[in-house]
Amino acid sequence: MSSKSKRPFRLLVALLAVFVMLAAACGDDSDSSSDTTEGDTETTEEASGGLEGDLMGVFELTEGTCDDAGAVSGSYFRMVEAGGTVDAGPFIENADSTCAADTGYTPMTPGTDGGLVSGDYQPAPDPAFDDAGNALAEAITAPATFFGQAFATATDETDVQSGEAVPAPLITATDGELSGDVSAMAAYFGGEVFNQGAPKPGGSEPGPTGTIDPDTGEYVLEWSSVISGGAFDGFTGVWHFEGTFAAS
Repeated sequence: MSSKSKRPFRLLVALLAVFVMLAAACGDDSDSSSDTTEGDTETTEEASGGLEGDLMGVFELTEGTCDDAGAVSGSYFRMVEAGGTVDAGPFIENADSTCAADTGYTPMTPGTDGGLVSGDYQPAPDPAFDDAGNALAEAITAPATFFGQAFATATDETDVQSGEAVPAPLITATDGELSGDVSAMAAYFGGEVFNQGAPKPGGSEPGPTGTIDPDTGEYVLEWSSVISGGAFDGFTGVWHFEGTFAAS
């Protein structure tokens, strides 16, 4: 091949080499862009937190405490007299309350499950009472003394008072706000069972409300429920749970 004929051939080889290098560079940029996008997505998911929507796990309770001035923190129960209001009372005073400065509060202690399970039942044992009428359920809250007898909490598949099937408790988070259904909540006291759910089974009363930090899981959950039957017929139970949510 003459030197003149070799020149176009060499030029063609050079052009092909340049083309290959450009193509490889574009491929690297594409891969880099893809990696960056995936990394950004993972970071966004981590930053947004997972505590949104239906929450499955345990709303662990912080034990209720009371200082000498009567200021209460943590989880507690109150009972409003018939005709009173949740905000202003008057509240029944529990002579056995551990809050000596204000016996209108009955501080609650976490049970064996640590608190209220969202997404499943925590039924009462069988038998639910001892021979003296003290309630034995201890999964949600530890039994607390109320007017000389232990009262306890449970969530059963069937509401004892109405005989209706009730859903398992389910709490939902929406932008840091809590809502849901705790219609299965029951209080066991004095050999009797009282629905303390919200909303009431088959009813339209408001459900629980509260707030949750989507990053730390710290929450406050509250509801009230009118008592039907027994010595406290027409009174209202007021529940205040607070602590940290632990996803299952």
